[in-house]
Amino acid sequence: MAANDLAHELARTLKESDEFKQFLKSKEKVMSDVNNHKMIREFQLRQWEIRDAQMLEAEISEEKQQELERLYSLVSLNPTAREYLEAEFEVSRMVNDIQKIIGEAIQDAMPIGFDELTL
Repeated sequence: MAANDLAHELARTLKESDEFKQFLKSKEKVMSDVNNHKMIREFQLRQWEIRDAQMLEAEISEEKQQELERLYSLVSLNPTAREYLEAEFEVSRMVNDIQKIIGEAIQDAMPIGFDELTL
């Protein structure tokens, strides 16, 4: 079977997985309630801001850290929001595992000197 055919089969398998189905179900529940949607969006925006700052090695203010912790507490107490984030994490974990497997398989196909780079 050609690599592209296998990739399409993998995509179908992912879409049919229990993890992905749970994610879609959880997402639908969050999207159906404006308050849950707003809470999740705000939490994720704060997470991304902090991740971006960390990647740029910028200092993260105590205020931003506390805001993220406050939002996390709210999300943790909300069963619908918590379920969504857990389902999102499981799908992300699954995709990351697949990327790692593929990356290891094609390691020898990297350009010369690529393995010497420190990221």
